[in-house]
Amino acid sequence: MIRKKLLVMVMGFLGYAASVKAQDIQSNTEGFNIGVHAGVGNWSSSYFLNLDELEPIGVGGGLRLGYGLNQRFEVFAQYNAKTFAIKNDWDTYRISSLGAGIRVHFGGTLQRLRPYVEGGVAGVNLLINPVLFNGDLVEYRLKGPSLALGTGVNYFLSPNLALHANATGTFGKFNSFQVNSRGIQDRPDVRTLQFSLGINFFFN
Repeated sequence: MIRKKLLVMVMGFLGYAASVKAQDIQSNTEGFNIGVHAGVGNWSSSYFLNLDELEPIGVGGGLRLGYGLNQRFEVFAQYNAKTFAIKNDWDTYRISSLGAGIRVHFGGTLQRLRPYVEGGVAGVNLLINPVLFNGDLVEYRLKGPSLALGTGVNYFLSPNLALHANATGTFGKFNSFQVNSRGIQDRPDVRTLQFSLGINFFFN
């Protein structure tokens, strides 16, 4: 009888321990976090004919700072930069953006895989040199605001450390267009699309 009671107690303890382990926190998006990423992207505009097709893919990376208000909502700021000076002989061909927004996480702390969607605004800067303009080689310098929309997923290696994959697009119009540092009145449209992989650390 005593042995049976001991066996029941041991089995009960093991079952409780397994239950507690199953309920361990696997992810936590609250509080401050920082991330770095690398990826590829492109840009397009109906204004520039085939200029955006000369170097269709750019490579680069970025830095991201976020603060999780709770497990669902996070505010963030992000900087991205990419170079397109890959195939042809450019002095400079790069695009960068600085933006802020809100990210909505799905799932809960018991899940390692946490998908999300995000939206915000970004300032996009494009610098190309040299460009053939009216028979002369010149520098293009453009900047303007855009709407940014994205989606992705975090995979938590631990509650504080996550790998992530992201796809983001921006849609807007340049409100400043300089040719050799002289402004012109044209306001070209611009769209960007980027795919990135990176790592985030959560200070929670």
